[in-house]
Amino acid sequence: MTTRYNIRRAEQEDSDALLSLINDTPQQGSIRLNFERSPNFFHATHTATSVPEVWLMEDNQQQRLVASFSIGKRYVFVNGEKRLTRYGNDLRIHQDYKGGRILFRLFKKYRELMQNDWMQTVILEENIASINTVGSGRLSLPNYHDAGKLVTHMIAINQRNISANNNIRRACPDDIQLLQIFFDKNAKKKQFYPYYNFSKIGSDDPFYRNIQLDNYYLYFNDQQLVAVAGLWDQKSFKQTRFLSYHGNMKILRYVNNFSSKLWGGLKLPSPGSLGNYVSMHSILCQDNNPDLLEHLVSHVLSDYRHSNYDALILGFDQQDTLHQGVNNFKRHSLISNHYLASYSEKIDCLYHPSVPPLMYLEPSRL
Repeated sequence: MTTRYNIRRAEQEDSDALLSLINDTPQQGSIRLNFERSPNFFHATHTATSVPEVWLMEDNQQQRLVASFSIGKRYVFVNGEKRLTRYGNDLRIHQDYKGGRILFRLFKKYRELMQNDWMQTVILEENIASINTVGSGRLSLPNYHDAGKLVTHMIAINQRNISANNNIRRACPDDIQLLQIFFDKNAKKKQFYPYYNFSKIGSDDPFYRNIQLDNYYLYFNDQQLVAVAGLWDQKSFKQTRFLSYHGNMKILRYVNNFSSKLWGGLKLPSPGSLGNYVSMHSILCQDNNPDLLEHLVSHVLSDYRHSNYDALILGFDQQDTLHQGVNNFKRHSLISNHYLASYSEKIDCLYHPSVPPLMYLEPSRL
């Protein structure tokens, strides 16, 4: 007798089926979003994890994909040390299969794979269904430990009264060593900061897909490097579709867009269209100084004011003072919950005395 459901490791040939599953499982909230992965599901997976591990569940009777999840690994700084760490994302269950024992079967596989390990995962605060699921206390689910909140800003490109800064310039190949030294000194000061090897930028390493060295901005003060940020256009492999608006957002979208047309600001895309944005990533400021970030953002907006982008995306720990660096820009913000999930009652890196006071999550690598 053939078992109805089968859980197996995903292969490259499963990309189209996984893309279809994504299209059938949008993120709910006042703005209904779909995080797409066209043209190949695995291109974005490789930028989220340097050691991908995607699993899927099939219904053998119906010959269709039921669910998927990713539980790959990537190097991040944990307690100041580089660590290969699991990141859980792309948990998708088709609407026709929600309920019953599907979730139990999936997390039984999670338990088999994770053993005593733990993983990071991020859930939009408005995604109530997912948050209620992880907090349900079901025996099959891992323990989800609160590990802070991420605030992601969508900053309007068409800001007025912005200017470039003569102390800021784009990186060149001669800057690789300088970038690496600055990064190695400062990145480990924040928990979960992703590790970067700047010598691999521009290579065929899929973790750095479409990242260009000259899209890094370097801020100097008296010839000393004091701040760094890169820009990353991911539209060729990762997209955000604004499917629909609900509740007050239906009206607020029209009010917002009318105001933006008159005075500048972020326009919310029409239902069904893709967001047109560029991400600011690997942000590091000496002494975590928000003034340095404000100058970087202003300089980038000045550079891109005549581009076809609508927004600049960046994000930080909710407690991070760097948020002060974007206070003067017109923007829309989203809050996400960050968890460390495991089948253990306690995760040492949440309580160890050497834990950095702030975390860092890269919105472009979620």
